[in-house]
Amino acid sequence: MKIIKILVLVFFLGFTTHAFSKSNEYYQSIITNLLTNCKSEQCKKELFEYEVNTAFFNLIDAILNQVQFEISQKRKEKIWSKDL
Repeated sequence: MKIIKILVLVFFLGFTTHAFSKSNEYYQSIITNLLTNCKSEQCKKELFEYEVNTAFFNLIDAILNQVQFEISQKRKEKIWSKDL
């Protein structure tokens, strides 16, 4: 139980400090919900897993978007260099 609380706290602190984070109010509401409405370990585990999965997919999506942008820039450079 104590390990889950520590992991949740570290997770929320970590993801509120990077560029893809949600608002502080969102994480405050999640923590409040976790502490008040989730009485069972299963509920806490599901909520934590959902947040981790969402954050992971958002991060992967951002990485893929960046790679796609960089590839398109390389293609444009290649086209412009051929025209010259």
